Amino acid sequence: MKYTCIFFDIDNCLMDTPTSERRTIKALYAQQGQIVGDEVTETYRRINKELWVHLDAGEITRKELEVKRFHELFKIYPFFKTPEEVSPWFLDRWATAIDPMPGADHLLQRLTEAGVRVYTASNGIGKTMNGRVAGAGLDKWVTGAFSADEIGFMKPAYEYFDYIFRESGETDKHKALFVGDNPVTDVDGALDYGMDACLLGWRYTENPRATYSVPTMKALEDILFDGSEQTEEKK
Repeated sequence: MKYTCIFFDIDNCLMDTPTSERRTIKALYAQQGQIVGDEVTETYRRINKELWVHLDAGEITRKELEVKRFHELFKIYPFFKTPEEVSPWFLDRWATAIDPMPGADHLLQRLTEAGVRVYTASNGIGKTMNGRVAGAGLDKWVTGAFSADEIGFMKPAYEYFDYIFRESGETDKHKALFVGDNPVTDVDGALDYGMDACLLGWRYTENPRATYSVPTMKALEDILFDGSEQTEEKK
């Protein structure tokens, strides 16, 4: 095993965010007696992704994002409550969204048994994100958890990665790997700090800088444990 310390993002990485979004949006519109299709979730997902780009760039605040995504969604798919009313309901519901990514539990178990220290590192709200990881039963493999609201910086800030690396107790950046789904906040942030980085899932445009690009947890497991050549390692 090349790595002694691996950091995992949570949404779209350890957690199956699309499944959780689908169930939560359906539950939202059920409040007005409406059964909605996946097109509503896809619209929400597109809006949310665009707003997260602005948040990552420091152009809006998290509170603005949490409300604005429903302002935009309700313009297309009207709802009987205001975005300001829906936002706290959604956050409470999201805290109970515990759909683990397929293969996550097995990979974390193997890593832990191999002596690798596993950490979560998210730009989300720590209490919410850590609760979801625990609810999915993944916390038993996790050595520690980091979140932007606790650190005071957001990925891809150098200060964010410097904090999690120092707190992990690791001293050799070449033995640390960051796994996430965002080519900018996760991959570029980690690489610019000096860690290796894995882009998981290709939810965004693939980042050619990534040390590894894999579609699934199983593919990442193959690389880490079996040296599989099924996915490309970029040197």
